[in-house]
Amino acid sequence: MNSKIVLRQQLQVRQDFLLRLVVFTIGAHGLFVILITLLDQLAARQTLATGSDFDIPLLIGLGLVYLSTLLRRRKQMAWGVAILVYSFMIGLYAHRSTLAFQHHNWLEVITKLLIPIGLIGLLACYHRTFTVRSDIRSFRYSIRVIALILLVALAYGTVGFMLLDRHDFHQEITLSAALDRTVDQFGLSSSQTLVPHTHRAKLFVNSLSIVSVGSLVYVALSLFQPIRARVSGGHHQREQAKEILDKYPGKSEDFFKLWPEDKSYLFNPTGNCGLAYKTERGVALVAGDPFGERKSAKKLLRQFEDLCYGNDWLPVFVHTEPDWTAYYERHGYSVQKIGEEAVLELDHFADKVQGGKYFRQISNKFAREKYVSEVLQPPHDNALISRLQTISQEWLDRPGRAERGFMMGYFSEAYLQQCSLIIARDSAGTIQGFINQIPSYDPDEANFDMLRHANGALGNINDYLLMAYITYSREQSIKRLNLGLCPLAGMDDLEEKSIISRGLHLLYANGDRFYSFSGLHRFKSKYEPTWSDRYVVYRGNPTNFVRAMNALNRAMRVKQK
Repeated sequence: MNSKIVLRQQLQVRQDFLLRLVVFTIGAHGLFVILITLLDQLAARQTLATGSDFDIPLLIGLGLVYLSTLLRRRKQMAWGVAILVYSFMIGLYAHRSTLAFQHHNWLEVITKLLIPIGLIGLLACYHRTFTVRSDIRSFRYSIRVIALILLVALAYGTVGFMLLDRHDFHQEITLSAALDRTVDQFGLSSSQTLVPHTHRAKLFVNSLSIVSVGSLVYVALSLFQPIRARVSGGHHQREQAKEILDKYPGKSEDFFKLWPEDKSYLFNPTGNCGLAYKTERGVALVAGDPFGERKSAKKLLRQFEDLCYGNDWLPVFVHTEPDWTAYYERHGYSVQKIGEEAVLELDHFADKVQGGKYFRQISNKFAREKYVSEVLQPPHDNALISRLQTISQEWLDRPGRAERGFMMGYFSEAYLQQCSLIIARDSAGTIQGFINQIPSYDPDEANFDMLRHANGALGNINDYLLMAYITYSREQSIKRLNLGLCPLAGMDDLEEKSIISRGLHLLYANGDRFYSFSGLHRFKSKYEPTWSDRYVVYRGNPTNFVRAMNALNRAMRVKQK
């Protein structure tokens, strides 16, 4: 590990220590304010004292505790609000603290004046630590909802007080007094406390308090919502990504960095390297490894880390390849194997495998039933798309089937119009199955996504379609066919098995009731492919791996129209 990386990590440790110090101090101060306020309220009740002066410090204490949790996540907005809260405290208690100083009440001077001043100074000194932005656009929307809630609460309280006045509160309540009493629920009014004399009045006052507190909680939660990453890729950035993929050597699955169009993009300053990512619940999921000029990837990854750090995102790289793992590990990432990808050498299959008994039987069987295969190039007509959609839906209706997105393509006309199709027709000329060939950024390797067949198709049609695809690919002078990932395959081959690896191996061995992991591996193994490990790369402990997998599962969901 070079000296620059070590220095960066040391600075990060120092920043984290200072962050924890500020967070702990503010949280402890908030708890102390709550404790002192509750003790003062108890003493006031014992002496039959009245008044609502204690509500404000209690609200401040609760606010400080909540702010401390947000400051732990380095929220810029929380930093600003904490400065305002402590400034408000200083202004609110400046006169009282002066009197307390004259009477040598040092506890009140320290807690209500000196500590706020000190924490403002501490926050100001280390303001650069708080870099995480909040979602102001969502907050603007929330403001409209909040305004509506507050108006409803105000109307509810005002009408309620006026209707219940003399009978339930034993005094006349005018419109202005009712408004004043309702506003008093937020601790902003100096009006005297109304005493409810009936059960109905008590229920009303309690319900109004719930509405008031609920609106304040909604304000706080809305203010500090994390940034919801919008798909900022757009047509221009996708075109830039495509230009890089066209220019530099790539992989056969790099098409899924462009499709589906659910990704954002980050490019290095010179525009010759990029990565495609999607965020889900605070996790930035990168589709594969960086693409473009590899020498520029180091600076690009530093940019991405800074982007994630500034937005409080967990960086995760999905389906990474073995030649990148050492680089990720040097930069402090955890690398977890998630399965093996099968790549078939087409000449080896033709010379050594296809002539075997199993594949001869497949060829003879479909020839007897007068099945034929055909390659169709885009654009595809509506009748073809309609038939393929019927086949696809029949395939999806089987148990355990679902459309997936992010790094896979789901059925849509826009998707299929970008793909060549290998279809199988029965003796009546009806299409019974299909494969879609995705555009490949490796001229020597073909790839596909969908392998689907109708309910009435002849058994083993998947093998028939793959054999037809292999024949077509060899005719195009393609050397390899990517058969795709076998999730969780090869987990028992790891020399060092972590808790996660052992758990994934257990899932592979016992999870066929949910997904046929072993069946998929057996199907591909017949072709004698070369197996290559694939990984998920993430920051932190096993908890972050679980978080990453949950985010990936959400990212791959496709909403059916």
